[in-house]
Amino acid sequence: MIAADRTPRSIPPAAWALAFAGAAMVALLFHHPVVAHGTGYAGTLAALVRLGDRAARVHGALFVACGFLLYGVIALAQTLGPRRPAIVFGAACHALGCAAVGAAMLGDGFITSRLARVAIEQGWTHDATAPVFALIAIAIQVLTRAGLIGMGAGMCCLSWASPRTADGNCRLLAALALPAGLGTALAAASGLHLHPHALMLLTGVQALWYAGAALTLWRVSR
Repeated sequence: MIAADRTPRSIPPAAWALAFAGAAMVALLFHHPVVAHGTGYAGTLAALVRLGDRAARVHGALFVACGFLLYGVIALAQTLGPRRPAIVFGAACHALGCAAVGAAMLGDGFITSRLARVAIEQGWTHDATAPVFALIAIAIQVLTRAGLIGMGAGMCCLSWASPRTADGNCRLLAALALPAGLGTALAAASGLHLHPHALMLLTGVQALWYAGAALTLWRVSR
């Protein structure tokens, strides 16, 4: 009799991507540059220019990490049941959420500092510049909020609509979706100001779900 092959399979690349990218999002937000309040119009513009290179590096790395999360979630959706409408809807919600967050990263990490540099070089007045920066700040908040809601909704759909929940492979994922998916989506929709510390908290909770998704991918692939 030939013994069954019980050699454990290696961890899928998508599982590594989910685990490390989720943790990287939190670590990068810890290094998110912040402009001090109360420095005045000229001081704020100078701070935006001074922090521009650091902001570009942090947001560029966040953009890459978000792409790895999207790759991992798509792999998870294909594993859980790509023909189930709820799974497809969940993957689409998460993808749209990543796109919205990515757009906010472009505005916060690249456009703002460059606009501040142009404003200083061209000598733009406060009255001419302040409404533009206010509009960009509102757009960043709205896009980030929409992104977190989309990603949270996607987590819930992927976790609770999976046929594998009954066999135990997705029970942990389903439990984590309550705080990481529903909780973060409700927090984002509540009007909470999404400053870097709040984003660290929300992405930290989401990172637990991504770790659970990585574990689920590994369990299902064995």
